[in-house]
Amino acid sequence: MASLIKIDGSLGEGGGQVLRIALSLSALYEIPIEINNIRAGRAKPGLAAQHLKGVELVKKMCNAEVSGAYIGSTHLEFYPKSLNKYEHEFEADTQTAGCICLLAQVALPCALFLPQKSDIILVLKGGTNVPMGPHIEYLTEVMRPILNKFGADFDFVVLKRGYYPKGKGIVHLRIKPIRNLNAVQITDPGIPRGISGWAYVAGSININEAYKMAGDAKTILTKELSKNNIQVPAINIESYREDRGVAVGHGSGINIVCSTTTGCIFGGSGLDTVHKGPIFPGVNAANEILEPLLANSCIDEHTQDQIIIFMALARGISRVRVGSKKLTLHTETAIKIAEIMLASRGLHFRLVENESVGDSPSYILECEGCGLINNFVK
Repeated sequence: MASLIKIDGSLGEGGGQVLRIALSLSALYEIPIEINNIRAGRAKPGLAAQHLKGVELVKKMCNAEVSGAYIGSTHLEFYPKSLNKYEHEFEADTQTAGCICLLAQVALPCALFLPQKSDIILVLKGGTNVPMGPHIEYLTEVMRPILNKFGADFDFVVLKRGYYPKGKGIVHLRIKPIRNLNAVQITDPGIPRGISGWAYVAGSININEAYKMAGDAKTILTKELSKNNIQVPAINIESYREDRGVAVGHGSGINIVCSTTTGCIFGGSGLDTVHKGPIFPGVNAANEILEPLLANSCIDEHTQDQIIIFMALARGISRVRVGSKKLTLHTETAIKIAEIMLASRGLHFRLVENESVGDSPSYILECEGCGLINNFVK
């Protein structure tokens, strides 16, 4: 086993991302880790339910020995063993509205490299559409096609939707283990080909909320794209009420997806909550689509940090255009942790100025991945 690596959980944005990336790479490379100051940058430091269940989930996937795994803990020691050869189904239940997609972030890279021929099932329970985390639609409609570019895939079933504060959503992911991830070249943004989406209400929320969110998003997108001389594609946002049989609690939100002529894909979302935010959900979702389009980027800011671990694991040199706004703090944090964990393998990310777009330079993020191989898969 490799030498113990100590990580300061207050690095960068000081949130749960430090924990998730460190755990995934610890399990995949059998690197023992000790993390201090867990979530030091948050109002309530330490492990919350969602983070604890992520630790327990990865523990099962690599038969790890763990200390410090309890709610509120700011110190964790994680000693992984070989990846699990025998179990095909792994379950994590936050028993809160903890974000299901953040559970998927820590477990999906591990599931892809389990030494098994059978599909791996992740049974994830918690919040499907909640504040402070990706919506389930972002995972399935944006991250899944991007993962396809690396040569991996998963199937999914959303059995129940769970909203804040009750949670109780249930999602099944079916993952086929792979031999390796391929490097990607995502450098040509193309032009918008189509924008589609879903505005929903559940429980006692009036259906007019869905119509308003969809209308706001379409208005903003049309106005801003036209103003910036970008051809406005067909925009189709469906408004509907969730069936009471598949939605727990009361909630409303919007998710939209933009695809381009070169296969780039961007996601935008908004969530209506009891405590109204300063930006309406439809406007927020539209702005999240517009940002990468106007910055000449090939990925949106939420994909930026989530793609780091796959670039690090891939075989070959990956190049991804991040546009004129450079890197988010979440992305910088993800890079720092990946480079710390895989320093002995020479992992290094580079941000290269590629060309100018108007008055702003455009950047490409490069990385020669460590080329992790699953020898069980031919």
